[in-house]
Amino acid sequence: MTANTAYTASSHEATKNSFSRRALIGGTAALGAVGLLSACGNGSASAEKTKAAGAGANIKDLYNINAQDVNSLKKGGTLRLPSGSIGPNFNVYTQSGNTGDNTNVMSTIGQAGLWLMDFDGTYTLNKDFAVSFTPGKSGDKIQVAIKLNPKAVFNDGTPINYKALQSTWNIFKSLDNGYNIVSSGIYEFVESVEKTEDDYSVMVTFSKPYYPLQSLFAEILHPAMEDVELFNNGFVDNPHPEYWAGPFTLADKGWDSTAKTFSVVPSDKWWGTKPLLEKIVFTQMESSAARAAFKNDEIDAIGANTSASYTEVKSVAGAELRKGTRLYAGGLDINPRRVKDAALRKAIFAGVNREALAKIQFQGLPYEESIPGSMLHMPFSPYYQDNYPTPNNSVSEAQKILEAAGYAKKGDYYEKDGQKASCAVVVFGDDPTTKGKAQTFTQQMKDVGIEIRIDQRADSEFASVLGNWDYDISFSGYGVSTPDATEATKQFYYSENNDGNGSKEIDALIDAMTVMEDDKARNLACNEIEKKHMAEFAFLGTITNGPDFMMAKKTLANYGPSLYKSTDWTAVGWMNS
Repeated sequence: MTANTAYTASSHEATKNSFSRRALIGGTAALGAVGLLSACGNGSASAEKTKAAGAGANIKDLYNINAQDVNSLKKGGTLRLPSGSIGPNFNVYTQSGNTGDNTNVMSTIGQAGLWLMDFDGTYTLNKDFAVSFTPGKSGDKIQVAIKLNPKAVFNDGTPINYKALQSTWNIFKSLDNGYNIVSSGIYEFVESVEKTEDDYSVMVTFSKPYYPLQSLFAEILHPAMEDVELFNNGFVDNPHPEYWAGPFTLADKGWDSTAKTFSVVPSDKWWGTKPLLEKIVFTQMESSAARAAFKNDEIDAIGANTSASYTEVKSVAGAELRKGTRLYAGGLDINPRRVKDAALRKAIFAGVNREALAKIQFQGLPYEESIPGSMLHMPFSPYYQDNYPTPNNSVSEAQKILEAAGYAKKGDYYEKDGQKASCAVVVFGDDPTTKGKAQTFTQQMKDVGIEIRIDQRADSEFASVLGNWDYDISFSGYGVSTPDATEATKQFYYSENNDGNGSKEIDALIDAMTVMEDDKARNLACNEIEKKHMAEFAFLGTITNGPDFMMAKKTLANYGPSLYKSTDWTAVGWMNS
């Protein structure tokens, strides 16, 4: 996937479980990898603590991919990587497929899109797919003239021309067309996508303004995906490599649903820069299995964002610690489809001791940060502000909220209309850090008067549980894929994207925000929307951003936490040792 403009869900060690429109990332994955500060030369981890980046941070200090000139690297070799969950829905543009793990795995074979992004979030046109992108106006309507690269084709030979752009628009333009998309984003504001002088020349006309324009065709979908059944369900347990385009493609029998391995090899259909590696193999693993595999030289890199992982793998011979800032926001996801009482959600927001949970998360790691207060902006962003609605750990405030809503204390817990104030928190995987957070959270809520049960699931269930909204509360959050908060604000807070949970007033504020041309004004308006939504509806809360710690083989080049920049799989390779 190229420069995804929305947000992905997260929950694993490296990029584990993150959604791309912002994509989902869960518990330990939320502790995954994202930006690096330094690499230790002796293979052992430095004990010096890293502080989270704040205002004025030097971007170059926030990533480390062991950058090397590709001409100095070996040609060939295999890269072996762990993944918390792979599939089962390989369509990353669906609700159930849009996780960080899936996005990472599928990014090797699916790169069709107009944009690339640099470490600092700067957009550049992806010349593999487009020759030019020219904004203009026709009367009072915004238009964009796009010239596509005529060399670009999907793996089945279908040209990436005006028809592919039309299909992409048709799929994403509405939440009511039957497609299980995450968000309509910019496409809702597009009036037409028309061929001009040839099949590779396209004029896009907007019904009304929407910014940033670089959101447009950050993804390009195969025309076959206009079939609603194929889009929603056809990629379950079937990656369909023929419908993607990228430097790699699925190896023969590359998806093994029994062994849970996903193997890719260079694509002979790829017209761009040829990759160095001859194979990449992703293997689905629980956290403990991944740690053992790294120590046994069965994988080449592993996230080290939890105490258990960091402690166990920090001294592996021939490896180095690469440290950086993780582009992640969240940690307290209350599902309003299941926890329907806003007062109960607001009481949880008020009563949780976020600082205590963050300390558990980072215990044993050489890292510290202040509690973040935004799902939209990282603390080092010039647009960042703390939008969390209540002070940390305000038990009395939480109880006032419940009592004002008609709850009364009976024994240890509050009740209303004969129903106990009770929810379950879902926990994925076997990492002790996440279990410790769940146990502490349970006690914190008991102090308030809310019963919390622990729902233990395997790492591999993350995508299906979160994608199908089969949970009450999770410690998951979202990968921050761009420094601009426009699409994330709509994805998170527009009522239509949340089964009606929200308000017409906030929807109107979002509609007004999306037409603001000035980037600063628009992003500051996003903050005001988030502040209001958190205070009134309380279902996406922030506990941590977190570090991006990765242990990697010293000779592995051009791979590691990289802030906003997507992995360039053609440049990843092995140094001559």
